[in-house]
Amino acid sequence: MSMTLPKLLVPLLPVVALAAVAPSCRAAPPAPPAIAKIARAALPAVVDIESIDPMKPKPGALAKPAHAGKPTAHKADTGTLIVPPRAEQALGTGFFISPKGYIVTNHHVIAGAAEIKVTLHDGRIFTAKRIGADKKADLAVLKIDAHRALPYLRFGDSGKLELGDWVVAIGNPFGLGFSVSAGVVSALHRNIGSGPYDDFIQTDAAINRGNSGGPMLDAHGHVVGVDSAIYSPSGGSVGIGFAIPSSMVRPVAEAIIAHGKMSRGWAGLRIEHVSEDMRTAWHLASAKGVVVAGVVPHGPASGKLAPSDVITTIDGKPIADAHGFKVALAEIPAGQVAHVAYRRDGAIHDAAITIAPPPHPASPAASAKPLQALPKPYDITSLGIAVTTHPGARGVTVVKVGKHSPAARAGLRPDMVIEAVGPDFVTTPKALEDLLAQRRSVTLMVDGPKGLSWLSVSLGAGRKA
Repeated sequence: MSMTLPKLLVPLLPVVALAAVAPSCRAAPPAPPAIAKIARAALPAVVDIESIDPMKPKPGALAKPAHAGKPTAHKADTGTLIVPPRAEQALGTGFFISPKGYIVTNHHVIAGAAEIKVTLHDGRIFTAKRIGADKKADLAVLKIDAHRALPYLRFGDSGKLELGDWVVAIGNPFGLGFSVSAGVVSALHRNIGSGPYDDFIQTDAAINRGNSGGPMLDAHGHVVGVDSAIYSPSGGSVGIGFAIPSSMVRPVAEAIIAHGKMSRGWAGLRIEHVSEDMRTAWHLASAKGVVVAGVVPHGPASGKLAPSDVITTIDGKPIADAHGFKVALAEIPAGQVAHVAYRRDGAIHDAAITIAPPPHPASPAASAKPLQALPKPYDITSLGIAVTTHPGARGVTVVKVGKHSPAARAGLRPDMVIEAVGPDFVTTPKALEDLLAQRRSVTLMVDGPKGLSWLSVSLGAGRKA
């Protein structure tokens, strides 16, 4: 039941000519691991999953009576035949992660199921109990009671995978039963748009419908991923499959077993991408990482990180961009400590941040406050604008732009929020004015209708807005 990506058309490339210029002294590729040995050890811990969902009547459809004819009054026990509803069947794969019978699979394999049947490698069939699921990560945990210890698979470290590493996939393709395929890691950190925490391992090991929820194993037989999706113009395997990395699977499974759900934490940070302007201003080697744009007062990171800090790793995992930061935090349950490496003033520092449960929004009644007079706009004459402090302390809000001002010529409009001048973040009109002093041109980070952008402004004498 693997998800199928939209069909893409790609041109064929002339690969024959490439072989003619390959050097004859090319090193031989690494030999594949003992796949038969890996499969033999892992198969007893892999299960087929059959989820049954009663079919819902189509919208607008009316159920027919058991006996057609003229409506009549019926007594309590008339012997009327009630036909049970039909059921839809979905097939997938799962694997034991504990001798106590806990099974990991994909959420989409068992979503909406009224009954879940699990078939073990030795042919025994059990009805599984749903322990919990994490829809955003597309993971679920089931459990069976076999009255004895069960074989299980251990997790490996997906962070150590490299392109070209051998991997083995085990699943139930098209409901045919247990099947083994092998291939290599084709790519890492793939974002295919299937969910907010996409960070897939791509492989050319054959993965088909029904493989969803099956384990992806490394050369040591450890689980480094859960097979979850395929790219397929035809509906079958074309050598592009995707697996959720074990760095996400393991904490989610452990949280579900312990608490019935995955409670993701909150760091109390607002982050932005590292722009080329920031990279140049701060003399960074690259634009990898994320810059702290704001720290929530009294939040988990308060007093530890500050605006303009550049976060480079979380728990040793390199952070390339804002999406990578979101994925890394999503792997850390609330209550755990995250070790963050960041760059400040040219030096690398470390901070230990205890990830907290996200704050619950206050009810309208509890958050209601007496109306207050709007703050008086503050004139920034060098730009030709009037601004006020943003209510969320995200910067300053533009309330008025002079008709022929430097700001107007640069594209600044009312209701936009100025968040930074070059690498320096601003939270008050006075801070903005101070950063503009004695400058002939500036680059502003602005949040507008189309999101964040950078505007270059040539400053003149300006005029009041």
